[in-house]
Amino acid sequence: MALTKQTKGSQTEVTFTIAEHEAPSTAPILLLGDFNDWQTNDSSCQMEKEGNTYVKRIKLKNGKRYEYRYLSEDKGWFNDHAADAYVPSPYEGIDNGVVDLTTVGEKKKVVKKAVKKTVKKPVKKAKKDDLKKIEGIGPKIASILTEKGIGTFKKLSATSAAKLEGILKEAGPRYTMHKPGSWPKQAKLADQGKWAELKKLQDKLDGGK
Repeated sequence: MALTKQTKGSQTEVTFTIAEHEAPSTAPILLLGDFNDWQTNDSSCQMEKEGNTYVKRIKLKNGKRYEYRYLSEDKGWFNDHAADAYVPSPYEGIDNGVVDLTTVGEKKKVVKKAVKKTVKKPVKKAKKDDLKKIEGIGPKIASILTEKGIGTFKKLSATSAAKLEGILKEAGPRYTMHKPGSWPKQAKLADQGKWAELKKLQDKLDGGK
């Protein structure tokens, strides 16, 4: 998935992109959010198929944050892994993605002398994978697992379902409803880059169960 922006004047054209292997099925996908009042009956919300991707381009006013999600006509709602941020939706345990244009167009002050004095060697960041590609794992659970040292597909594939259940139980009652039994198997396929096999497996799952 990808979220790209091109600013011109007081507006930014935002391009929402979903790769074919990231879509839950081959059914049409709607892009719904604050910018179209979440109207599912609006045909203009449907994403267009361009080659092996689903694409939708919309112009949004700068200086605001817009919540949104995707809706597959036969598989239901799902989030954008490339969103700028995530916020709780009105429904318990479900987050909405965010397009953040609050700082777009702001001029940044550059102080050359200060930059020279404060330049440091880049710190190598620990490798992290997008755990949200595993069906059943949302932004909150991905963050919880990463904090527990399970931030890659490889580490998740080597973690037992029992240990994952313990982590969810420790995180609070709202997470105990999730069933992580398939997560290690999904993570192993993702770690090996076997996206087609992962999608085939996910088509048989229901929320990761």
